[in-house]
Amino acid sequence: MKPVVRMPIALLLASLAGGCATLPEQPAQRALYVDLRKTVQLSEDTGWVVDRAQMQINAEHTLRSACQVEPAQRDDLDAWISGQLALEGGSAESVYRKHGRDLGAASSALTLERTRLLLRHAQATSAEDCPFWLEPDPEFEGVQGDTGRFVLLGETIGYGSIVFESDDTALGGGGGGRLLLGHGLGSQLTLAIGAELGGVGAFVSNERGARSIETTFIAAVPVLLRVTRFSRLIDFEVAPVARLDSNDDSLPPGVRAAVSAGLATMRASAFMPYAVLWVGYEYHPPDSGPADHSAHIGTRVGIDWDP
Repeated sequence: MKPVVRMPIALLLASLAGGCATLPEQPAQRALYVDLRKTVQLSEDTGWVVDRAQMQINAEHTLRSACQVEPAQRDDLDAWISGQLALEGGSAESVYRKHGRDLGAASSALTLERTRLLLRHAQATSAEDCPFWLEPDPEFEGVQGDTGRFVLLGETIGYGSIVFESDDTALGGGGGGRLLLGHGLGSQLTLAIGAELGGVGAFVSNERGARSIETTFIAAVPVLLRVTRFSRLIDFEVAPVARLDSNDDSLPPGVRAAVSAGLATMRASAFMPYAVLWVGYEYHPPDSGPADHSAHIGTRVGIDWDP
C-alpha cells in the first residue's frame, strides 16, 4: 500500500481504537459531559499545563452548557465522573506514580479530572455568571454536538487522484463544494445527505500516446454517516456520481465510497468549523472505452450550522 494512502487510514484506525466512549445514562448529564469532554480534548490537543489558566480560557464554553443543566444534575454528573475515576484506578497522580511516572498511563484519568474540574468551576460560578437567558432545561441536548438537531454542513473539498483505465494510469486532482442536510441521531451519530458540484482533471494519453489534461465536471449526491467522539470525527460516505466532459458529453454515471477522519472545533454561536482528511474509491463503467477506477486522497473543510 502506498504511503500516501496509509497515512489517512492510520489516522482513521487510531480514532477507532479509542472505542465507544462511556457516557452517563441521564440525557442532560450525558449532553453536558460530552460538551465538557470536547472542551477538555481540544485544550489537551494544544497543550494543557496549568489548570487555573485553562479554567479561565474555557469558562465561556463551559458555562454556556452548564448553565442549561439543573444544579442537582450537575452534582450527579460530578459523582458519575468520580465513579469513572475510581474505575481508572484513582487519581491521575496516583496512576502516574503507580506506573513508574508514565504520563500516558494516566492520560484517561487526567482527562476525567480535568472534565470534573471544569464542571466544579461551573458549579462554583454559575449563580453569579450564568446570564438570565440561559435557564436550566430538563431536555438539554448539548451545545457542541448535533443531538436532536437538523444541521447544514457546508464544505469545500479538494483531492489528488490516481486514475486507472485498462493498462493506463494517470495522475489528476479536483475540487468543489457541497451542501448537506443532516440530523443528529444521538450524541455520537449524524446522518446527512446533500449535493456536490466540482471538477476534476487528469493527465491522460491520447491516440498518439501523448499526454494531455482531460477535464471533467462532476455532480454527486453524497450520503454521509458521521461518528463523533467528542471533538473527533469519522465519516463514512457513499455517493452516486455523474460526469460531463469538456465537450459537454455525458459520461456513464458511477459511484464513490469514502472514509474520513478529522476533528471539529468548538461551536461558536450557531457555527461549528471542522476539517477531515479523506480517502476514497470511485468507479465508472465503460462507455466507448474501458471502465475507469480512481483512488482519491484529500481534505474537506466545512462548517456545521445549527440554524
